[in-house]
Amino acid sequence: MGGGYEVIATLLYNQMLGGIPDFNRGAVIAMVMLIPSIGSICILQILERFNIRYSRISNADLRKNSLRDVGWGLSGTVISAGILAIFAVIFVVPTVEEWPYQTGFSLEHFQTVLSDSSLLAAYGHSLLMALLTAAAGTLIAYGAALITARSSLGRRYKRTIESIALVTNAIPGMVLGVAYLFLFSGTSLQNTLLLMVLCNIVHYFSTPYLMMKNALSKMNAGWETTAMLMGDSWLKTILRVVTPNALSSLIEVFSYYFINSMVTISALIFIAGARTMVLTTMIKQLQYVNRFNEVFVLSLLILATNLAAKALFSWLAGYRSKHSSKTTKRKGFCDELQKMMSIGLSAALSLSLLTACGGNNSAGNSREKQVVIYSNADEEAVTAMKNALDGNGYEGKYIFQTYGTSELGGKLLAEGTNLEADLVTMSTFYLQSAQEQNSMFLPLDFEVNTLTEVPDYTAPITSQEGAIILNTELMASEGLPTPTSLKDLADPIYAGQVAVTDIQSSSTAWLLIQALVDAYGDDGAQEVLSGIYDNCGAHIETSGSGPLKLCRAGEVAIGFGLRHQAVADKAEGLPIDYVDPAEGNFSLTESVAVLDKGESTNPLAMEMAQCIIENGREELLQTYPNPLYEGETADPANQSANPSVFDEPLTFELFQAHQQLSESAKG
Repeated sequence: MGGGYEVIATLLYNQMLGGIPDFNRGAVIAMVMLIPSIGSICILQILERFNIRYSRISNADLRKNSLRDVGWGLSGTVISAGILAIFAVIFVVPTVEEWPYQTGFSLEHFQTVLSDSSLLAAYGHSLLMALLTAAAGTLIAYGAALITARSSLGRRYKRTIESIALVTNAIPGMVLGVAYLFLFSGTSLQNTLLLMVLCNIVHYFSTPYLMMKNALSKMNAGWETTAMLMGDSWLKTILRVVTPNALSSLIEVFSYYFINSMVTISALIFIAGARTMVLTTMIKQLQYVNRFNEVFVLSLLILATNLAAKALFSWLAGYRSKHSSKTTKRKGFCDELQKMMSIGLSAALSLSLLTACGGNNSAGNSREKQVVIYSNADEEAVTAMKNALDGNGYEGKYIFQTYGTSELGGKLLAEGTNLEADLVTMSTFYLQSAQEQNSMFLPLDFEVNTLTEVPDYTAPITSQEGAIILNTELMASEGLPTPTSLKDLADPIYAGQVAVTDIQSSSTAWLLIQALVDAYGDDGAQEVLSGIYDNCGAHIETSGSGPLKLCRAGEVAIGFGLRHQAVADKAEGLPIDYVDPAEGNFSLTESVAVLDKGESTNPLAMEMAQCIIENGREELLQTYPNPLYEGETADPANQSANPSVFDEPLTFELFQAHQQLSESAKG
């Protein structure tokens, strides 16, 4: 929160999506967050006594006042313009060649997105999920509201239903996602759109329920009694009298569910699978590999979809409200309602068929035989692995899905052998911990001639090094000397001009702390790190690429991040340079591993793992210039000046110890 304050939500995020996910502590924090909801439930039940009821719907118009209307209109315009100005970058960035360095107009980014079948499939999944969530959620919210507002059910039971409904509003999305991850792992619902629909219904249930309950509570309480005297049952009264008068509210609830389902991500990131990715999870994936042009295009696509949906639903609600008094004939109303429902159901069915057909066409008849690959690799590494597979006869035989380190780590630790993936590429120490916990990987059946000893179930893919990153233009304009060591970054001369990554959120920061501990010991590292954090201020980032992004944007002059990313930026002509610190360029390896699924193990997974190692390393060495296998050489011009290896094995326990050191350095 502003980079300088920690609230319970950020604490929960760090526990659930930190460098090492701790679901147990996260669950405790989530339970603490539920406590305030108890008070809110009590307050709402007290306020319920003051509800009023009406006999019929009527429009209330304010008396005209030109001065008031103009004043509030101008105020609203100014506020709206201010809000839109904040998000102006969303509209500008996708229409330029390369922000902020090449600002010429271009529609290339839109063409890239529209030509990507995986992104279009994700859009179809988002629409289908939103429609199904809205339809089912509206029915469930309406049913619950009818029971609590217009049924003769006992008061105790009504309060129970209402309490459950209201508590859902206090459950953070990521907690709900993790809960569903554990609960449905290994079941037929795992990684399905249906599970995502159920999650969304629960996640957003409170507000639709209250909307419907308040609408129903204000209606004339005597309608059911009158209808009963005329011989109609309670159900007939609901269908013939109450529902027509509640139609506008039902449309608003449908709209609420649809729009929120299109933008939700916190829960879905844990339960979406390779075949059920939606736009928001794709945005998270693209953000991780720094493809921000596509991120902005997809964001605009979501915005346009929701604006269109909001306009449609508002028109329907307004139309119903405007013509309700004219619809006196029951048959006319029923026909109108039936027509609307038919259109909605037809649209949902058509979308389902289109989505299914699209998925089948992309995967062919061998969809079930495709190898699912989960990876936290950078875009350069993903491209090299895909090139190796496609160039050796495996094109169309796999689905490649990337995640952030924390999301993939969480899925590995939580799902174990129930993981959707057949093949995983991940930080080696993560794979080792997952193997210790779940025994989920097969020994590799091909020869792995590495320069250092590795577990028999892993084969290194890349070795990523850390380096000091510089914005050359800002360094010159501020008159700052070029740092030569990590210790220099603690010099007060760099106050406000440094950005690093928090080890609580990203393993990239571990490269920095390894170098400091190796050079100065624990106490010395803590002292230097404390000075660096002071110079960072609010720029202690949660993403490994965060410092580089800030350097690119000119917000800071110096950052610490992945060396190969800075090398690529410099090669592209950006005002970015890098320095190999005197303490050393420490590294983290990422490896490939094959899931042990018993009789369900895909035999192609082992073949593809071997293909990636044997045919992908040559291209990988161009970006990650550290030799990992016997006989490998790298271009000396691209190698770091001070390649280093930490004395102790890189384990979860060491990572946690260095996390504690980092926290103590923050003061």
